[in-house]
Amino acid sequence: MEIFEEITEIYNAKMRLLSWLYDEIKIQSDSGFSKDLLNEKGQKLPLNR
Repeated sequence: MEIFEEITEIYNAKMRLLSWLYDEIKIQSDSGFSKDLLNEKGQKLPLNR
């Protein structure tokens, strides 16, 4: 059960981070939001290394 809780916490942290990233890109992007831009920025996150 403890492992499941840790995995859930990690998943929730990733989702909060991606949500924040999505909002930042929407705010800072002059050309509008693009899924490609989100994917590109998301791949550079340390979570995927």
